[in-house]
Amino acid sequence: MLPPLPRTVIIDYYDSYTNNLLILFTQLYSDSEVLRKVVVIKADKYDWPTFRREVIPNTDCVILSPGPGRPDHPADIGFALELLREHPVPILGVCLGHQALGVAFGGKIMNTPRITHGHVVRVVPVSPPLGPFASPIWPAEANSGFDAVVYNSLAIDPATVPAELQVTAWSDPQNGSEPTIQGLAHKDFPLWGVQYHPESISSTRGNSLLQAFLDKVHEFHHRPPVYPRLEKQIVSACTYRVAASAAPTRSTSPVPGLNPVREKARLQLAERRFGDLGKERKTSEIYERVVRTEQGRVGEIWLDGKSPSRPTTTSLTAPTFVITYALATRTVHLYTPANPEVPMASLVLPGGETFWSWFNAGQSALAEKVDGEAGGFRGGWVGWFTYEMKEESLAGYRRPPQAIVERVDAVWSWSDKVLERKEDGEWVARAVIADSGSPTGADMLDWLHSNGVEFGVSAASADAFIAKAEAALSSSPQPSLTTPTPAFPQFRPRIPGETHMSRIDACREAIREGESYELNQTMSFVATLPPESDKYATYLRLRRFNPAYYSTFISFPGIPTPKGRGLHVLSSSPERFLQIIGDVIEMRPIKGTARRVQPGQCVCVPGRGCGGTDKGSAACVAEAEYEDERRGKELSEDLKERAENLMIVDLIRSDLLSCCVPSTVKVPQLIALESYGVHNLVTTVRGTLAPQIGAVEAVKRCFPPGSMTGAPKLRSVQLLDDFEEHYPRGIYSGALGYISLCGSADLSVVIRTMVLEGDQLSIGAGGAITWLSEREGEWKEVLTKVQSVVGPLEGV
Repeated sequence: MLPPLPRTVIIDYYDSYTNNLLILFTQLYSDSEVLRKVVVIKADKYDWPTFRREVIPNTDCVILSPGPGRPDHPADIGFALELLREHPVPILGVCLGHQALGVAFGGKIMNTPRITHGHVVRVVPVSPPLGPFASPIWPAEANSGFDAVVYNSLAIDPATVPAELQVTAWSDPQNGSEPTIQGLAHKDFPLWGVQYHPESISSTRGNSLLQAFLDKVHEFHHRPPVYPRLEKQIVSACTYRVAASAAPTRSTSPVPGLNPVREKARLQLAERRFGDLGKERKTSEIYERVVRTEQGRVGEIWLDGKSPSRPTTTSLTAPTFVITYALATRTVHLYTPANPEVPMASLVLPGGETFWSWFNAGQSALAEKVDGEAGGFRGGWVGWFTYEMKEESLAGYRRPPQAIVERVDAVWSWSDKVLERKEDGEWVARAVIADSGSPTGADMLDWLHSNGVEFGVSAASADAFIAKAEAALSSSPQPSLTTPTPAFPQFRPRIPGETHMSRIDACREAIREGESYELNQTMSFVATLPPESDKYATYLRLRRFNPAYYSTFISFPGIPTPKGRGLHVLSSSPERFLQIIGDVIEMRPIKGTARRVQPGQCVCVPGRGCGGTDKGSAACVAEAEYEDERRGKELSEDLKERAENLMIVDLIRSDLLSCCVPSTVKVPQLIALESYGVHNLVTTVRGTLAPQIGAVEAVKRCFPPGSMTGAPKLRSVQLLDDFEEHYPRGIYSGALGYISLCGSADLSVVIRTMVLEGDQLSIGAGGAITWLSEREGEWKEVLTKVQSVVGPLEGV
């Protein structure tokens, strides 16, 4: 019989998998019970005297989480050794926590004989079973062995196991290396540890282990009929709870000049469907007729989604204003059509406020005033967060000291009118109509309104836009006004390949030392685009050369940057960061890449296909198809690539648990092959947002994208900052897309994307570095990714 859920404190060592332990709890108990009784607290939230005085008397058990670093380094393990030696309540250690159990009583740490991260190994309990594996709750058939995922470079040295402890499980020698300790237990006290990760999506018997531990906790406390709730001060210290952000509460004092009646403003979401009208027309032609001729705009946006292998939705819009944010000075700038090159107004955010919280409060206030059907992009925000916005989103991140340079770290534009092409080719005109003035009710909205910004258009303006779209769709087709540029400018690496490879070596050493499981090392390639060059024509070439699900063209010619005036994004990203429809959030990380056989390419060799002598023949084409399929299959079966993907999947599950109802976080598709310009391994992770979590807040809690950092996220980001010498990644590695007025959102991970600032063109690329990475192979993968987007490179 399942015991009542005890008050459980999980101490988190800033690991990216800790929250996944909650899923094991929800496999046994309801979400409401878990939210009442289980908390995750950062390891540096309390010192030992305070934890001992305030937390221990009000908790029934403790779980020590996985994490980077070593348990014999005080900076990595905090007060865990003191806690284990005093053992006031039952304790379960996982990975780092398990190693801490060994070290607390005199054990020593060693490097594992075979460093493995994200790999499934066979774990075999000792016979007769001990510790959790001797529990009547533990399934007896699992004592012959079970599969579990390991993420460790370090382990307890078997020669140093202290007399107070006993080994409860080993890794199976059939895994291909010398066995390592996978379980420990104290001989006299309820202290257990497991080296493997029971919470991983690919581990088995995770809930059995937790149930056995909770049964031991119940026995320790003499099996009470019920456990009390956690004290409020402990609940308030929890980091995972699906609650609203702890951002400052907005001031209720009115902005001078505002009429209070404006609080009644409503926004109507209107649309007009055109049926079969214009279905045969090229999207580029309609974009040029509708968007590029629009008056009173600060830029142009084409959320293209040109994919050769699956239907996509396209959105065309000309934004009416843009806000940008600079981290260095905490300044928001507003650009409007009146003068798109000079900010109409600027605002330094107050102390304690972040752009995330300011933007989230504004968008949430807008969403409350919307009437109309939700779903998809129905007008609202289009833009991006650069990778550097991690400074305000990532718990525990500390900005390194550096010279103050005002970069453009976030850009979000507003669109009241959108022309959408649906997956079946139907055109739909959408407009945000202001029913009774422009909304206020949040600092962001009040500030924008005080500077003359209005949300929504009049019904007459919406009708005029619909008429313009209908006229374009019903008119005679005309050749495009712009032809794709014949070639991209030639890109060159910003740093030598040898420098990048030396950084790969540094990543592998950090992994060997237990500082990270995986590090996404990146670099950039640069080129010059003459000022007279047409950015739109360059994008038309990109969408033809490398079409992708998140192809995007965004152009703000007036925005100043440190590299010159004008900020333009030409993206062919295939990777979803996150999508929100209603209350469902989905993430689709890509990890694992292989080059495809290109159309018309001959891969034949003597004895196969055409033998290299009859390019384009039926035998040549058949051999190319076979080779392309073989490359995809080889990628799917590559243990290193699968491990890279699994590490990010487990990280993303943990990210979603910070904003979702715990039991709803699922993985409907695990490490599947998808083939576009290249072969990729893709996973889908999905959950249901908690009611009080808005779109911007959800993005913040998951940012930056785990596929661009590595795991654990915080320690990996800090290491990468150093390895990359604090050179800003910028838009690359960030997130780009829309946040609809109705609360829906769809953002890509910014990869395979050209960014133009002034006349300086750049594209970033990188790869996930694990212990199994080979420097030359990783460098080759970087070149493959860049060349798949821009073609031949200079200087490589």
